[in-house]
Amino acid sequence: MINKPKLLCILHVPPPHHGAAKVGEFIRNSHAINETFECRFIPIRSSDTIADIGKVNWKKLYFVIELYLKVLWALIMFRPDKIYFTASIRSVAFYRDLLISTLWKSYRYLASVEIFYHYHTKGVDEFVSASARNLALTRFFLRDIRLILLSPMLSQDFRKIDTIQDISYLPNGVENTLSEREFNQICDRRYDPSQSTIHALYLSNMIKSKGYFDVLKAAIALKNNIHFHFAGGWQNDNDRIEFFETIAQHDLHNVTFHGFINGAEKQKLFEQSHLFIFPTRYPNEAFPLSLLEALSYGIPCIATDEGSIPYILNQETGIVIQKAIDLIPILDTRIGDLLHADVAKQCRKRYLELFDLTIFESNFIRIFNGSK
Repeated sequence: MINKPKLLCILHVPPPHHGAAKVGEFIRNSHAINETFECRFIPIRSSDTIADIGKVNWKKLYFVIELYLKVLWALIMFRPDKIYFTASIRSVAFYRDLLISTLWKSYRYLASVEIFYHYHTKGVDEFVSASARNLALTRFFLRDIRLILLSPMLSQDFRKIDTIQDISYLPNGVENTLSEREFNQICDRRYDPSQSTIHALYLSNMIKSKGYFDVLKAAIALKNNIHFHFAGGWQNDNDRIEFFETIAQHDLHNVTFHGFINGAEKQKLFEQSHLFIFPTRYPNEAFPLSLLEALSYGIPCIATDEGSIPYILNQETGIVIQKAIDLIPILDTRIGDLLHADVAKQCRKRYLELFDLTIFESNFIRIFNGSK
């Protein structure tokens, strides 16, 4: 019997539901990854909800101590050959990661081990440019590390870091929930000539910098024939109150808020949507999974040129805009170019070729087996 390499995965999983946590859940549940490696998983616990992210409290201090002890125990008892870690960029989370990293940096003196840091966000360049201390600590943190990025578009974020061993690229993937027969049936219903209403969808966390309010402004300007759907969890109460007050003030019968959705409810919303809108300017936006999910359902997307979005979308699958203020004229003049079954098939094709979860699994295994 051939011994499989031992892989220790220290990663985010839900809750809360954000991109890194969803990918962490994919990895933990992946049959292919677990068949290839002898895996041990340690979840990084920090926040229970999106609103808790970035806040400091005693519960998080407990989670740091717990994580430190679990990693120490795994290094002693499991003795991994490879370590996978989803790294954070700034704030308290960076110093937590720095502390935990001293464990495997010390372990390296006792055993041969490959260390992989997977970044699901961006902002390293901004962090290290803020002070000489941040630069020195980040260089130490990344010394002799095999870095995993979501796309080549994010490599410039590490231009000041000269201590990295090498860089690999691992685009995110999402599960294929449709057969081709089901997809064709959705297209038939979506583009039925008798259907006059266009359904536009914003699905992400309800964080203002992710652009939901810009979509709401579009709903105010374009009340004819477009129904705007919003889905996601709120970061704070003030934003929630403002959102619903704006709907009431402008009497927006063309807006539906679905709250945080998952499973069958989420699938139904994707099935009925003609267009996905994501005018994000979120500072850490790197590779939004919601765009991949939209493409998997054959939904063309309008999104800003943030992070890796220009890598995800091409001319056949949507429109990449530079500013959120471009949204209304584009919806007013170019939306007709996107509302065709042929465009939907191009979206589905791009998803299947690049962002199917099986492709992510294959690329993950390839990187951890030592291939570029």
